[in-house]
Amino acid sequence: MGDSSQRTTDELREVVDEIRKEAGSRLAIMAHYYAPDEVVELADEVGDSLALAKKAAASTADAVLFCGVHFMLETADILMNAPEKLEARNGRRALVMAPDPTAGCPMADMIAFDQAIEWERQLATLVDVSEFTPITYVNSSAATKAFCGERDGAVCTSANAEKVVRDALRKRPKLLFMPDSRLGRTTCLALGFSHDEIAVWTPDVPLGGNEPEKLRRARAVLWDGYCPIHQKFSADVITEIRAKNPDAKFWVHPEAPREIVDLSDGYGSTTKLLQVVADAAPGSTLAIGTEWKLVDRMRRQNSDKTILYPGATPSVCEDMSKSTLEKVAIALRAWRDGEPINVVTTPDEIAASARKALASLL
Repeated sequence: MGDSSQRTTDELREVVDEIRKEAGSRLAIMAHYYAPDEVVELADEVGDSLALAKKAAASTADAVLFCGVHFMLETADILMNAPEKLEARNGRRALVMAPDPTAGCPMADMIAFDQAIEWERQLATLVDVSEFTPITYVNSSAATKAFCGERDGAVCTSANAEKVVRDALRKRPKLLFMPDSRLGRTTCLALGFSHDEIAVWTPDVPLGGNEPEKLRRARAVLWDGYCPIHQKFSADVITEIRAKNPDAKFWVHPEAPREIVDLSDGYGSTTKLLQVVADAAPGSTLAIGTEWKLVDRMRRQNSDKTILYPGATPSVCEDMSKSTLEKVAIALRAWRDGEPINVVTTPDEIAASARKALASLL
């Protein structure tokens, strides 16, 4: 970075620091692990999407600048403005603001409420849908969470998916899992499902592209959504890494395709992957399959270990990268001046139903 750019960065940090000092406890800045380094470095809290939403809900701040993507801000808004939270603030809503309002999640956008309704309608022509518990990955829209909440369903994370599915199966014998079929399949297989008991529903295709008998037999029907970032790992690169580094351990996020999970030594949430790296002995070699910015940060923060990336080219989440320091400063200036921008507000009816599903995580 040249001198001119550095001065600009320093000036932006000064703006942010000045506003934070003036705001005190009224403001919190939260950043997802995949946010740019310059933002992670200044955040009050850094974590995965649910942990940050919970911290937002527990915060006494009047406003949160959430450096993540849209579904994360919806979840934070839903939890921060729950009825009991509003009552404690005498009806005043807490603000959840985005540095960039266009930062979305392709996976979350792969299922809409109307699509979920149609999925349920088509299934009902073949099976008793009351036997199915709908479960959505936290990486989903508030409307998708509401769909599940209205049907006594649940929300899961990559860390607790097995527990949430296990609890659901105690209530009903079958499940609908959305929108991530990769996480859904890995979770079901870990709980003893056979491949024949799992059906994948392709959107906008009659019966999701399945034969009727397949759906009648299925214990789990998975919506065929996915995270594009976690599809870019390479079996060839993994094989090459293992050949050159026989003692290397390979860990991957469960949003990866099943064939990549099968090649790994283990899988886990972002927080789990960070813990695996932290716990590894000095001199260890690890290949970590998750978003590139985080892998690169792991590499720089663990200089006593060799951290490799199991893909031919780095896979960067461009939406997570939109929370730049400049946009953080712009959003904070607007809030300080009494004209907040990029505020995410979930309609009350959707929020109430989504909150029922989120109860499985609280």
